[in-house]
Amino acid sequence: VGANGEGKSTFMNIITGKLMPDEGKVEWAKNVRVGYLDQHSVLEKGMTIGDVLRSAFQFLFAMEAEMNRMYEQMGDATPEEMERLLAETGTYQELLEQHDFYMIDTKVDEIARALGLEELGLDRDVTDLSGGQRTRVLMAKLLLEKPDILLLDEPTNYLDEQHIEWLKRYLQDYENAFILISHDIPFLNSVINLIYHMENCRLDRYPGDYDKFQEVYAMKKAQPRKMLRAETRGHNSQLALLRQVSPGLQRIFQRAKRKPAPSTQAVRARSLTGAVCWRE
Repeated sequence: VGANGEGKSTFMNIITGKLMPDEGKVEWAKNVRVGYLDQHSVLEKGMTIGDVLRSAFQFLFAMEAEMNRMYEQMGDATPEEMERLLAETGTYQELLEQHDFYMIDTKVDEIARALGLEELGLDRDVTDLSGGQRTRVLMAKLLLEKPDILLLDEPTNYLDEQHIEWLKRYLQDYENAFILISHDIPFLNSVINLIYHMENCRLDRYPGDYDKFQEVYAMKKAQPRKMLRAETRGHNSQLALLRQVSPGLQRIFQRAKRKPAPSTQAVRARSLTGAVCWRE
């Protein structure tokens, strides 16, 4: 969240590696899959909407091709090679099943219907789409990829109310993490539970939705002002006290000057003077 030009999209470009930071570096945990909704991505001419959506599962298609290649090798394999090939194809098969590989068409149809792409026609060339329609295609592809960390930059820009409600429910049930940039505060409040606030090169963490963040942040900002007012009142009280005791101190000093040796009273006066200066 932030005003236009404050660097929200730049931040996304830095953490996705599209821009280099002026200092430091960005590191993701090993094997973490990051997906980014980039509204400026170029869609290849000749690809249909269905082609783009199915490309979300490209890594699964590559896995299936490798598994089939291993099956072909089994015809000429030795017993030792056969054992290895059976183990590897078994692993690939488990991974394909875990990622619902055999339900890809069903998942593509479901997302296309939810984001209004089905009515455009899955056989339609992507170069014939408007900017808003392209963004919906890219979002559908990204959601089908189901990355470990989902990066969304203004996802509601080209969605009508019905599609926004669907996306809201989808994100509420999303089992992985996502980072969201949006000016739509009601939408934000409905799907997020954590705010990271950056100010003066400092990053602070606020649990809760955006409204809760604003409430806590306002209280936090008010604390220094309250402390300053309290310190000012305390300082004024000390000055008033000094003005009250000053005549008494002056009389003690005058009496001390008239005596040849320091008295207990003068010693106490000197001690009090040091304490006053130290406090001040």
